Amino acid sequence: MGFRLSYTGTNTRHGQYNYNINQPLPSTVAFINKPRPFPRYPGINYLDNGAGHQYHALTAEARRPLARGLTYRVAYTLARDIGDLEWRQSPENAYDRRRERRPAMDVPTHRFLSNALYELPFSKGKPILTGAGRWLNLVVGGWEVSAIYNYTTGQFLTPLWTGPDPAGTAFTASATPAVVTIRPDILRDPNFEGGGTVARWFDVSAFTAPSPGAFGTSGAGVIIGPNQNVLHGGVIKYLPVWERLKMRLELMSTNVLNHPQWSNPLTNISQAAQAGVITSVGGVYANDQTGPRNVRLALRLEW
Repeated sequence: MGFRLSYTGTNTRHGQYNYNINQPLPSTVAFINKPRPFPRYPGINYLDNGAGHQYHALTAEARRPLARGLTYRVAYTLARDIGDLEWRQSPENAYDRRRERRPAMDVPTHRFLSNALYELPFSKGKPILTGAGRWLNLVVGGWEVSAIYNYTTGQFLTPLWTGPDPAGTAFTASATPAVVTIRPDILRDPNFEGGGTVARWFDVSAFTAPSPGAFGTSGAGVIIGPNQNVLHGGVIKYLPVWERLKMRLELMSTNVLNHPQWSNPLTNISQAAQAGVITSVGGVYANDQTGPRNVRLALRLEW
């Protein structure tokens, strides 16, 4: 057996981000009546340095090399990646970059991954039926089973609200406020203890429209999306053909239990009927084969 405990950390400084250097200050005054550095231009995007993030992770792993027909690996990672702005994103408030500090959307807090391969102990030279004859050995020998299990917590999702610009910072050529999509005010923790349901994944009433003259008080990434819980498996049969030539017959399946891996819910609270509702499956981590059960039968020769 082998064991490993490791820490991984990265720190990014002076990353690039955009912000509007012509954005007026938030207030209840209409956009067209606010002073701006360059009043003849609706907005000026400025690419600057200063954004960054910090990643910290603790990983524990146990690995067993093949012995007595069994090999497996088990690993758990506790991680967090926090930054103020991702690559070339723009803050809602050009004068408050730290307001954008958030956990990275696609770096899960918990991730558990395990895989195992077991050679069934039947046939000649194995603990069971070691004295089997040629034909019995052909039937019961050469079997292997494999499995991969993955559990990952959900992504960090950002609530949104759509309506007339409460801060008066979005360009408009009239006294009518522009329609914007920004973060709302937050009243309490929107995540249900023990997780939500498909019809109500988070507490929509935990958010409300931003106050007049200000941006919303909600941070980004405050909603935790659905987790991923998937098992893959397979059965393998080796048949001797001639000397070192073998035939391998395998039956493999992704998502063996056909457990639905939910996609993220809609997070715009202005769409009252759809907010917090999960409407599709397929998961959010595409590399982990989270779709519906898929079975594959394969035959190949090995030498």
